[in-house]
Amino acid sequence: MNLAHMNLAQTASKLLDYAKTSGAIHADAIVATSVGESISVRQGKVESIEGEHAQGIGLRGFVETSKGLAFASASTSDFSDEGLKKLAAQVVEMAKISEPDPDVVPPVGGNHPNAKAISDWQDAHPHVAHGWNTEAAKAQALACEAEALGFSTQVTNSEGAIAGFGDSFTAYASSDGFMAEYAKSSASLSASVIAGSGEGMQRDYAWHSAFAASNLRDAKSIGQEAASRAVALLGSKSLSSRSCPVVFEPRVASSILGHLLSAINGRSVIQKRSFLADSVGEALFPSFFTLEENPNHPLGLSNRLFDGEGTICKARNIIEAGKLTGFLTDRYAAKRLNVAETGNASRGLTGDIGIGTSNLLLAGGTMSQADIFTDIQDGFFVTSLMGFGVNGVTGDYSRGASGFLIENGKISQPVHEVTIAGNLKDMFRNISHLGNDVTWLGSTAVPSIVISNMTLAGQQQ
Repeated sequence: MNLAHMNLAQTASKLLDYAKTSGAIHADAIVATSVGESISVRQGKVESIEGEHAQGIGLRGFVETSKGLAFASASTSDFSDEGLKKLAAQVVEMAKISEPDPDVVPPVGGNHPNAKAISDWQDAHPHVAHGWNTEAAKAQALACEAEALGFSTQVTNSEGAIAGFGDSFTAYASSDGFMAEYAKSSASLSASVIAGSGEGMQRDYAWHSAFAASNLRDAKSIGQEAASRAVALLGSKSLSSRSCPVVFEPRVASSILGHLLSAINGRSVIQKRSFLADSVGEALFPSFFTLEENPNHPLGLSNRLFDGEGTICKARNIIEAGKLTGFLTDRYAAKRLNVAETGNASRGLTGDIGIGTSNLLLAGGTMSQADIFTDIQDGFFVTSLMGFGVNGVTGDYSRGASGFLIENGKISQPVHEVTIAGNLKDMFRNISHLGNDVTWLGSTAVPSIVISNMTLAGQQQ
């Protein structure tokens, strides 16, 4: 499928014309299409090959009512003229009976990238094919699982391996004349296996994703990682309750950033659902902690020139030397909070605008994991988290965890059935180490993170 032949932006623009004809005074539209395949294998055999070919177009339409400006949104998969006209009429009729919002921001006057910026971006980010077909992806999935099953006799079963690939195409247009489109490719490979037997069975996995198959880790390393992680967990026990340093490996450390982002979401702040509502300019983290949002990084999977409202995206440090520099905003949140727009609008085909980020990079430290273990001597190394026990209003944190004891500066006993607890403000403040093992996980790059003291609730052995 060729983006140039799809005329997505023209389709979005045509929908805006139909919306105006139906009575909308402002409108914006987003078009999204995707094609791809996912090949699942288990025990050396193909279990399923699933193809995707999806398309949709969403419209927000604004009308002036006797009470003020109101809007509604809806979507369709019918790109015919008849389908677009029907969608436009439906949205306008819904908007007419919607409750107006005095602070609503219509899609006009946005800080859009100009034509040269769009052209330069497209030249610098050409659509690169993912590089797989069905047979190539199947071969990699089978090889990945075979490596995992052959790693050790302690690996007793497989939950399978999955290879996926695809292309996505997106266009946005608004009634102030802005119109742009972009394309992305992706490929991914994962494996999940079981080690041991009976009540002592342990499961773990490994995965990687990239723009193209040629940038993926090889099947051998992914399969062996999944198996080695599962085997390492054999013999897991609980532990007695205690307070100690906790080390989060990169793939779980990213969740800490997720809790921060939820708390600095401008809409959460407006709705008083954030424990960081009054924290702009405050030193939330140690001075060595800097978190960057970079919408144009060669390794990030969420590169973008503009956000879900067509606002130009720019790199910035969300946390600068430990201090919160500002909230994440769309145009509505920026207006309500009386702050600058940050280009963080997230747009689906229907519903209101949300808030999200592009690529996030947490700057790492200088110490390896082994050096960190030696430095803290005794603690808990978290490799898996369960549950969602986080209170966004108070910052209270409580999640199930598994991993390993750190004793005398080294990894020792595997541990499960543990609850780690604290308050996110305290956790942020008490980060004592950042590892040098910065790892890309999709659109987030994060190192190991050490929190100097947390409460562990386990079972007395």
